[in-house]
Amino acid sequence: MTLSPRSLAPLVAFTLLLLAPSLAIAGGALSFHLRFEALLVVSLLCIAACVFGGYSFAELGLGAPRGGRAWLICGALTCLLLAAIVVEAQFLEHPHAPPNWIAFAPFYVLASSPCQEIVCRSIPKLIADRLQMSGRNYVLFSSVVFSLMHAAYGDPVLLANTFLAGVAWSTAYLFTRNVWPLTASHAAVGSFAFWIGLA
Repeated sequence: MTLSPRSLAPLVAFTLLLLAPSLAIAGGALSFHLRFEALLVVSLLCIAACVFGGYSFAELGLGAPRGGRAWLICGALTCLLLAAIVVEAQFLEHPHAPPNWIAFAPFYVLASSPCQEIVCRSIPKLIADRLQMSGRNYVLFSSVVFSLMHAAYGDPVLLANTFLAGVAWSTAYLFTRNVWPLTASHAAVGSFAFWIGLA
């Protein structure tokens, strides 16, 4: 299938919107300390665009998971990613100071992780389906965008880690089509990485 520039417009616009905070931070137009607020604004804009475009919450992966299969897949994936973090921590220094957990944990678990899963997993899948992209191309697109959203940190190891986690989570999304188990996995893995200083 040949894609016209017009058919690629939603993909390009979505990618630019997601990367806008990182680009603004890198260019000095936005303070690094406002990165979480920028994530929320961008996420709400993306979700609103999908809702106004006629997509249902179920199509956005926000329905109730069917059965325990999705939770089992994401539970196994979480264990695998946590094990990888433990191994990586043996070889890398921990340059990042842990955040203030009382303030950070509720935001990270209840807002940041769900927003990232919606904008990096379910919305890219909607775009990929519309463009008739293969599952492999969807996984690549989702993972690259997820990784580049973290470019503002200026940490190449974090970019590699988020790309690999993105591959795992977007592959799982192909099977689950639901963000809730992925959100739980993301929150657990990210919290652990923050706790030991790798994120």
